[in-house]
Amino acid sequence: MRVHQIAVELADRRGWAFDREVMLVASILHDVGLYPSASRGGVYTQDGAELARELLHRHGWSDHRVDRCAEAIDRHHDVRRQLARGGEVEAVRLADLIDLSGGLISCGLDRRWLRQLAHTVPRRGLAGELARELGRALRERPLTLIAIFRRP
Repeated sequence: MRVHQIAVELADRRGWAFDREVMLVASILHDVGLYPSASRGGVYTQDGAELARELLHRHGWSDHRVDRCAEAIDRHHDVRRQLARGGEVEAVRLADLIDLSGGLISCGLDRRWLRQLAHTVPRRGLAGELARELGRALRERPLTLIAIFRRP
């Protein structure tokens, strides 16, 4: 939920057009590919994007919205700007970076606002679980993690 709230704040402040439901679902699912039940043994961002595609098509989402959500999930660790792919894609990418850094990287957001968000939506629980799943991915499929940052 922190990633979602940061993403919305970034997009609103920068005047980016975005679909709130796509942003919410992408924010919630952006790390799902780390979990064994969602993993296909590949790059976890791509695995998560594929799972989202399957789920969202079954729930009647349009191809455009499914693609936008999957792109946000798949590209949330890209090192290059992704705004051309949609406000949701770039906002989730930056929000994850901000959240992962604990607010050290703020991308122009007020650090007091980020601290209040961290107080309102604490890191305990999920952060440790994600660290364990990332550790598992490092042990079981280490080369796939490099592929997150190296795209053709």
